[in-house]
Amino acid sequence: MISFEDFSNFCVEATEFIAGKLQDAIEPAEFLFKEDGTEVSTSDFFIEDHLRTLICKEFPEHGILGEERDPINPDASYKWIIDPIDGTYGFIRGVPLFGTLVGLIYNNEPMYGFLRIPKLSNVWLSGNGSTALLNGKEIYANSFTNWSKSLILTTDQQTIENSPVGKLWKTALRFGATARTWGDCFGYYLLCTGKAEIMADTCLKPCDILPLIPILKGAGLEVHKIGCLDYSHVIACKKGVFDQLQ
Repeated sequence: MISFEDFSNFCVEATEFIAGKLQDAIEPAEFLFKEDGTEVSTSDFFIEDHLRTLICKEFPEHGILGEERDPINPDASYKWIIDPIDGTYGFIRGVPLFGTLVGLIYNNEPMYGFLRIPKLSNVWLSGNGSTALLNGKEIYANSFTNWSKSLILTTDQQTIENSPVGKLWKTALRFGATARTWGDCFGYYLLCTGKAEIMADTCLKPCDILPLIPILKGAGLEVHKIGCLDYSHVIACKKGVFDQLQ
């Protein structure tokens, strides 16, 4: 059993090299296309390989599920989930709002989560479902006030409008919320730090969202699955917001 403190300390140390590597990255970043037609940078592979090596050395009995490589020990009770660069589309175009996600799941349920945003003062968030930390200090999202002052976020507004989340997104807009496309992990960072009321997402892979669940819940936020049994379509929001959208 790994404690939340040990998990956070490990992730902070394991991802320390990323900031230096990506701060010096030449823009636009080198990339290639995967079989599904999406882009992947050479930095994605480098970061995931580095983290896998550290995890295998420190926790050899654990499994690893990464976005860019084949699973390791996928039937293990404890599995690490890695998204080396969440926001690759923006990263390869020089947008600095990307991050690295690392999560630990136990019996396929999110247990701990970690997010690092290298080009945003190298800040990091971690959470265990009941507590969330920002650079090691506990945080808790502020309360919802009113729709006219609300900021709602998504990665791609056109995609979200045509998704299972679309009806709820449009309801929030009708109530007077302001929408912006500060998405990927940066949108969740804004939500956790009280700067937004909703982060809506669709067509998510496990590595995109599972590391964020313990952070969001630890910050006192709600995560709702929309039209799915997994977390492929979600609305993450401040308490009480989702009920108003029904």
